[in-house]
Amino acid sequence: MKPRCLITGGAGFIGSHLAEELVKRGHKVTILDNLYKGEHSYHQELFQHIPFIKASILEKDVIEELVANHDVVFHLAAILGVKSTMDKSVELIETNIDGTRNILQAAKKYNRKVVFASTSEVYGKATPPFSEDGDRLYGSTDKLRWCYAVCKTLEETLCLGYGLQGLPVTIIRYFNIYGPRAKDGPYAGVIPRFISAALQGKPIQVYGDGTQTRCFTYVSDAVEATIKAMDEGVNSEIINIGSENEISIRDLAALIRTMTNSKSPIIYVPFEKVYPIGFEEIPNRRPDTVKLKQLLSFEPTVSFTEGLTQTIEWFKREL
Repeated sequence: MKPRCLITGGAGFIGSHLAEELVKRGHKVTILDNLYKGEHSYHQELFQHIPFIKASILEKDVIEELVANHDVVFHLAAILGVKSTMDKSVELIETNIDGTRNILQAAKKYNRKVVFASTSEVYGKATPPFSEDGDRLYGSTDKLRWCYAVCKTLEETLCLGYGLQGLPVTIIRYFNIYGPRAKDGPYAGVIPRFISAALQGKPIQVYGDGTQTRCFTYVSDAVEATIKAMDEGVNSEIINIGSENEISIRDLAALIRTMTNSKSPIIYVPFEKVYPIGFEEIPNRRPDTVKLKQLLSFEPTVSFTEGLTQTIEWFKREL
């Protein structure tokens, strides 16, 4: 019998794609989400064929009952993103840490496998490529930009601590995942911003000088690697999920303008005009994918052009 899967944050960008793929593969799936970012157009169809519980990961009794009735927990629920970090730092820390602790305590009690979704943010200002066992570097405490990274680091430490107590748990670190449904997603927010502006003929706003680079991974590839992380053979491991193909943000803006046949101007906006005081930019972000290849036997298969094409088509339908 295939494992029964609970997905916290399962109504979100990555979570919804993960839920649908697991159902296709014959798993029984339950989505837990508080819909704190509201309902989206795809939710109606999603909730028609996948059981949905509207609740928070802070509701300990609800969490314990759900964990008890499932075999694997994909823990994706969290307050996410740099902007959220800086606007709601207290809420982010309390919700993410307390919620993750609730998941881990229940999973330990019933011996359930946990796949914990972390982020490339934990590497901070380290020098790429970012290796899972490499050193991390953060800015000053008064730079609220690092609040999210520190919070996720503590959550990872909790996971590893429970792992030492016998809990089967795997930590995955997402690197800039993009694709359909990522309207305001934290993982690749720049891509939906650029596509939306280009399709509507609005200025494409590049923050900073645009020389910063990122590596983007299409959501179906991220989902495939996430499902592979269920394997008991990768318990107590931390694994980067991403690609090694870098592109600068200004080149990304130009590419999306070309692919959408847009005449939108590309304009450059200083970071201080966008973020509150306390922001620092990460110049380059590229994962080391050795463990991804060795432990999960996985490499991304969707090219950047193909993924952007599918994402643009989705945005055309939405707009």
